[in-house]
Amino acid sequence: MYSQIQNRYFTSMFVATVAALLLLAASPARALTPVTTCGQPLNSPEGQYVLTADLNCTGTFASGIDISASNVVFHLAGHTIASTDCDLSKDINGIFVHGGISGVRIDGGTVRGFNDGIVLSSSNSRVRGMTVTSACLFGIAVQGQNNQVDTSVVTLSGLDGIGIGAASGTHIVSNDISGNVRVGVDISNFSNNNFVQNNIINNNGIVAHEQGGVAIFNGTNNLVANNALNNNFSGIEIESPGNIVRDNTVNGSVDTGIFITTFGSPSTVKHNTVLGNAFVDMLDDGSTCNGDLWRKNTFQTDLAGGVSDGGPGAGCIR
Repeated sequence: MYSQIQNRYFTSMFVATVAALLLLAASPARALTPVTTCGQPLNSPEGQYVLTADLNCTGTFASGIDISASNVVFHLAGHTIASTDCDLSKDINGIFVHGGISGVRIDGGTVRGFNDGIVLSSSNSRVRGMTVTSACLFGIAVQGQNNQVDTSVVTLSGLDGIGIGAASGTHIVSNDISGNVRVGVDISNFSNNNFVQNNIINNNGIVAHEQGGVAIFNGTNNLVANNALNNNFSGIEIESPGNIVRDNTVNGSVDTGIFITTFGSPSTVKHNTVLGNAFVDMLDDGSTCNGDLWRKNTFQTDLAGGVSDGGPGAGCIR
């Protein structure tokens, strides 16, 4: 009896699977709408768009592409959107994604120049496989909830590579964020519960002679983990309490490897390798670390409250 029931079950499952595959095969593929001009609006919900050629938007003093509908997919298909226009009194963005929408996907090309390369104000959206370079201000500016930027190159921004502002649940994962004027990744404007993980973050802050790899200016419960930060002005700076920095490699900073200011306490720094930083490897502004937890880090030099904390195995920095 059981065998008969089992056979009927698998037969019905097979029939249902075949029917589903036939229905899928019979469904027409969604057409890709060509994107051919600067300023073109992408405003069809669930629309799929493809850039058909490089766009030079110089002289328009406007955004290159404007996305205002949920679930839009925009493939750059290896092409470039570019502009040398830089005027901070105007909204000049390579790709601007409005707030109040969700599910936007952007991939596969280059944005060069503009005030900001990409502004992502939607929620549950993703930017992947992009090169964003030479923005006047931010390479990528992220707002909203639960967005992701991954497998992209963000470089040569006039201020910060990736700016996370008024955002939560942002995932910055597996990117190369290098050579930006001030900070590779900044977290500010009450941004909580964001994740910066598995990135290469090199040579940031050298021009500005401040900040560097990652700076948490304002926000709590943010995680900076498993990143490689090399040759930045400083590696990781924590200026807001309740954040976690763990399992990073921070080497060769012009100034400091990892430091927590008085405004950043209490925060946690653990399991990091921090070596060869020119001023000091690890620094806490508080003489007794102000409740900060420094544990199981590999380093050579440290300062707490402006004086040596005794090196590895001594003091409150360990």
